Amino acid sequence: MAGWSGFSEEELRKLQQKDQAVPAALGRGRKPAPTNRNRQQLQRERALQLATQQKSGPGSSALPPEQQLTKPPPQPTKALPQAVIQPVVTPTKPVEEPSQKETLAVNHAPAPAEDTPPIARELEKQEVKFREKTRIELLQQDQKMMEERNKRKKALLTKTIAEKSKQTQAESVKLKRIQKELQTLDNMVSNDICILRGVIEQTSWDYNTARKRYEKAESEYVTAKLDLHKKTEIKEQLTEHLCAIIQQNELRKAHKLEELLQQLHLQATEEEQEEERREEERKREERKREEEEERKREEEEERKREEEEERKQKSVMENQGEANVPSPPDTGSTPGIETETQAGSAMLQQDYPAVTGSDQDCKTANIPLAGQSEVEAPAS
Repeated sequence: MAGWSGFSEEELRKLQQKDQAVPAALGRGRKPAPTNRNRQQLQRERALQLATQQKSGPGSSALPPEQQLTKPPPQPTKALPQAVIQPVVTPTKPVEEPSQKETLAVNHAPAPAEDTPPIARELEKQEVKFREKTRIELLQQDQKMMEERNKRKKALLTKTIAEKSKQTQAESVKLKRIQKELQTLDNMVSNDICILRGVIEQTSWDYNTARKRYEKAESEYVTAKLDLHKKTEIKEQLTEHLCAIIQQNELRKAHKLEELLQQLHLQATEEEQEEERREEERKREERKREEEEERKREEEEERKREEEEERKQKSVMENQGEANVPSPPDTGSTPGIETETQAGSAMLQQDYPAVTGSDQDCKTANIPLAGQSEVEAPAS
């Protein structure tokens, strides 16, 4: 329907020819009967046959009166104007049945005569024009309605297209904005990741260097400790060897002195021997006392050192903010300090073993006695 451009000229001509063939008895304002085209053509042919029969005369009719549809009127000249004028006078007459229309068309078909053809023709022309006008108006109205509908549809389509285009533009703007935001977030994240990677690489490098230093220090500590143990063992072996040498030397000296005394016949009396023994015992006791005093002094020094270290640790803890911890009561000797002093003395005893009487004799063997110096002087 949108591509329909109207009736062509040939179609209009065909319609005009069909409208001219309709009988004039239907009137100007009447509507055409809803009959088929074949039926109208038959009616037209019958009307033409009747008209030819009437023109030739009543005597010349070939059909018998039984076969004729209606009887011919007695005065056709006088009845023609009435038949022609009747549809003009009564245009608002209700539509009759198709059978009545057929009879009227058949009865009034022979109406055109020698005096009235121009009037009928004018009426037919007016009817044709009116019908053409009505049909053209209807077609124009239909065309206008279709054009209005098409215009409305076009307006709706343009409106919807504009709305859709606006929506697509808004969505494209939103998508661009979201893409920009995502790009900014990606850039921020990439910058943070680059910074963190640099920091992680630096920390890993520091960690590796610290680990190497720790491993190196640990290996040095282990090697130093092993070296210390080896040297302590060597020192102990050397001290034992020295003591053995001193003892052997002392024994040799004693044997030598005895031989010299026997040679010189200088035998000491028992009292002198006892006095010498007493002096030796007294010297040994003095040496033991001196050693004990030295040990006590060393223990006191170690205790003082430990106390100083504890004081330093306490001062450091106080500086760090742990001053709320209650300090233990000051007593003459704390159990912790005593245990630490005992542990320190045990370590010292392990590192420096206690000197026995034989060791003291070995160390003091080089000191010449009063009698020995006098005896060895002439021997030398």
